[in-house]
Parts: sequence; structure tokens; C-alpha cells
Amino acid sequence: MTKRNLIWTGASVGAMLILCSMGAPMAGAQEGGPPKLSTNPGKHVIFPAKGQTAEQQEQDQLAAYTWATQQTGWDPYKAAGQQAQAADTAEAASDATRGAAVGGAARGAILGVAVGAIAGDAGEGAAIGATAGGMGAGMRARQTRKKLDAGMQTGEAAYQAKFADWDKHFVAAMEGKGYTPK
Repeated sequence: MTKRNLIWTGASVGAMLILCSMGAPMAGAQEGGPPKLSTNPGKHVIFPAKGQTAEQQEQDQLAAYTWATQQTGWDPYKAAGQQAQAADTAEAASDATRGAAVGGAARGAILGVAVGAIAGDAGEGAAIGATAGGMGAGMRARQTRKKLDAGMQTGEAAYQAKFADWDKHFVAAMEGKGYTPK
């Protein structure tokens, strides 16, 4: 599983792109076409305690979503998109480091041929140089991947913390409109 898939999967509890709305279609939704984003990214079960219609609930959820976003200055869908883009960038960088060991081995072999020729055995020098070059580049590549992984985990934790704050605002707005979100 790629890092991007892990992030999308891990954060889906919080607020990832929801391909299907849990209730009635959003106002203005068309049949067919691309799926609409849910106005309830926390996937709350929302009871219309005052007998609101499905259409009214959808409008109220949109208003609560907008209010929570304005109050926190943070939008879960924008943040999810940015996080997915960061995951793609990190994965590309990680893929680039995987080839570093091969490049390091090639450079080491070239240097080893020169040193080995001076010492009298170019073949053995190339083998030693390739091993040393590959090991050095491989170590740097592993360190780079480790840093990328740590950065992704930090980003995921920050996303979850911001989502929790945003979600409190969403729930408060829905309660203020006469719903019982759980």
C-alpha cells in the first residue's frame, strides 16, 4: 500500500473525500456526473429532533459546515487535498532515493577502476568501489525515506487535531439548529 493510500485510508475516519452522500442528494445535485462531497465529513448520525425534512437537514448541514470552516479557518476537504498532494510528493521523493544506491554503485565502480588500475587490479578496485558507493548511497536513501515517513506521520497527526477542532464546531452548529448529532 502506498503512503498516499495509507493517508486516505487512515484519515477517512476524520474527513476524507466522501464519494457518496449519506442521505439525500445535496441541493443542486444532478443525477450522474461526479460524486458530490458530503456536508458531514465526520460521518455523524444526525437525528432531526424537530422533524426537519431531509432537504432542510441538507441545507442545515451545509450551513454548519460553512460556519465551522469560518470559525476555525480550516476546511477538511482542502486540507485532505493538500495532504494527498504532500503524500504524492513524498512518495515521488522516496522513489527517487531508491535509485540512489545503483547510481552510487556505478560512481564507486568508476572510481574503483581508477584506483585499482593504479594498484594493479582494476577489476577488484571496481568491485570494492561499487560496494562502497552503493552502501553509502543506500544509507543516505534510507535516511531520506525515514525523514519523509516522519514528516507524513506529523502531518497526519496535525490533520487529525485540526479536524477534531473543526468537528466540535460542526456539531455545535447542528445542535444549535435543532439536531442531535452522534
